[in-house]
Amino acid sequence: MSKKDNVDKIKSYIDDILGTKSSLRKKLPSKISHEKQLFCEILQNLQFVNARTMGMKHDYKVNMMEYDDPFYVVIENTFQLNYTQEQRNVINWWLYDKFLPTGEILVLTDKETEEVIPSDTPEDIWDLIQIHEKKDNK
Repeated sequence: MSKKDNVDKIKSYIDDILGTKSSLRKKLPSKISHEKQLFCEILQNLQFVNARTMGMKHDYKVNMMEYDDPFYVVIENTFQLNYTQEQRNVINWWLYDKFLPTGEILVLTDKETEEVIPSDTPEDIWDLIQIHEKKDNK
């Protein structure tokens, strides 16, 4: 059964219960899900720009770092306005240290349980910084 079929079935149940015609619409995204989406896009784009800069330096001997520096300062300052130092440390680790030039990928592990903490995607990093936000607000 398709999603549309399921929605139609649920709608008919609601119509039967209420005894009237009803309509369903998709839930509007919450502020948090919008923030998460923007955060993930920012991290993906920063990772791309950083890789491009490093590639230009390595492949073509063109150093774009001085040109890019003011943009990175703006981004870092924006992060400073919105995130704690601990959250920024996680973000910066993911952007600049997790993915090594050799192709190796570092992992995070819980110091107490030694379990691997998911940190491969921007969504994983979002989840991690949300945990740090909750700890900081206690």
